[in-house]
Amino acid sequence: MLHELVVEGNVVNPEGIHDAQIGIDEGYITELKKQGLKGERKIETRRCLILPGFIDLHVHLREDSSHKWDYKEDFKSGTAAALHGGITTVVDMPNTPSPGINAERIREKKQLARAKSKGLIDIFFHGGVTESNLNALADMQKEVVAYKIYLSETNGLQIGEGTLPKALKAVEATSKPAVIHCEDQRIIDSRREEFKSGRKVEKRHKELHSELRPAKAELSAVKHVLSSASALSGIKINIAHVSVYDTVGILRQYKNVHCEVTPHHLFFTKNDVLSKKSLLKTNPPLRTEENRLRLLAAFKEGQIDFLATDHAPHTKEEKAQDILDAPPGVPNLDTYGNFVAWLIVRCDVHPTLIARVSAYNPALFLGLNDRGRIEVGKRANLTILDLQKQVKISSEHLYTKCGWSPFEGYELPGAVKHAIFNGVVATE
Repeated sequence: MLHELVVEGNVVNPEGIHDAQIGIDEGYITELKKQGLKGERKIETRRCLILPGFIDLHVHLREDSSHKWDYKEDFKSGTAAALHGGITTVVDMPNTPSPGINAERIREKKQLARAKSKGLIDIFFHGGVTESNLNALADMQKEVVAYKIYLSETNGLQIGEGTLPKALKAVEATSKPAVIHCEDQRIIDSRREEFKSGRKVEKRHKELHSELRPAKAELSAVKHVLSSASALSGIKINIAHVSVYDTVGILRQYKNVHCEVTPHHLFFTKNDVLSKKSLLKTNPPLRTEENRLRLLAAFKEGQIDFLATDHAPHTKEEKAQDILDAPPGVPNLDTYGNFVAWLIVRCDVHPTLIARVSAYNPALFLGLNDRGRIEVGKRANLTILDLQKQVKISSEHLYTKCGWSPFEGYELPGAVKHAIFNGVVATE
């Protein structure tokens, strides 16, 4: 049999690495063999790792029918940035100016995404959960792969502690998972009042944002989620962008509650805010070096389920504002593959763990059964990583519309050589 494409090299799946050839036809993996496959086109990657195409279950591509935030990012630029970083599937968040809180708005987003991205990668969507739309969640069921719950203020999408049990029950009824932003708004508001009252003045420095959103705000919200979900057996939950190591410890005993970590929380600390200032303002904020190292250790031990970007682009001008006024969030899509190389080369993270947290686990959590592993019958979504190509991150080589990266100037020990989506090869 002559395959349309044969990819040959070190194939990485969650259970191990083996030298193999991958036969690809009509967008799917049709054969896996040690040797002997023939193809119309052949890619040999002996010095690289062939991983399942990365799946990022937490991105903010900024575009909706209002087009008010297209200047930050849109579906065209965002998917190009994702592919540049080796990501072949993304799940967009609902907190845009016209938030994705009903089926009609999600369908509008889907139509925009198809028109703008032109099938470069797959874009799926989260449905937003609010105080007033619990009865609308079922109508969104066919349009979304998961629901997003915010426990702190985000574009008016926050729900209160009293609504949380009802919200989780409504999500459970859809058989879709919930992704939850865990910060206790009451603790954040209390901290703000303390600063306004003058008891803690002259704090407009690197510590300020993390003090306004302390570790206990995350831990408190996580405990509210666990308490509210305790009576539910049929819902899968992901705690988004964990920033506090103690959160991971709390979650170990809960089988259906998962968690994600971002590149910025594994790489930077609040001390880095001294040099990069509001560019590194994120929600939840960066923590201490000790916390970062413990979070990284937990990641290496397989205690964290997903590596997600929380790609949240803003312009340099917006991020140049004072730490209190600048919008939170950093762009991470372009550099995802570089960061994965850093984890493998500099942090001794095993490639099989990357296959798990960057592809297999997200696919399983989201019910995307046609991807997440390299095996016959799965979509031919592959990320080929060159661990011998050291790259200095530069804004000149980014695809994100916002035009900057928190990793600017850092040298990372690898890069995406090829990203293959549905059998189509995008080559650097």
